[in-house]
Amino acid sequence: MATILLVEDDDLVKDMLAQVLERGSHKVIKAHDGEEAAELLKNISPDIIVTDIIMPKKSGITLISEVKNKHPDMEIIAISGGGRLDPTGYLDLSESLGATVSFEKPIDNAALLMAIDLLLQGK
Repeated sequence: MATILLVEDDDLVKDMLAQVLERGSHKVIKAHDGEEAAELLKNISPDIIVTDIIMPKKSGITLISEVKNKHPDMEIIAISGGGRLDPTGYLDLSESLGATVSFEKPIDNAALLMAIDLLLQGK
């Protein structure tokens, strides 16, 4: 079991992913955007962060960069459905900034849970 900070501005997607993660026996803490996630990270230390890339206030790209500067060993999974660009461009950028794994939306739930298990084994 891991504590996962889930950062997603689309409430429907956030709730669906939270259910998937909770069914996988993980504790989920939700944030609506990168700004809220940054505030939560002042008081919590999750095992893994799962973050959307395109969000209001503070993007996932900015969040990943900030988290990696403060916590270089933090495992981060980036997710994106794209925006003005193809999602792979955003995901490639997120990996270059330190995301360990990335997924294009819609996410394969089994693959997400498998990635989390693999990241936890490496800790």
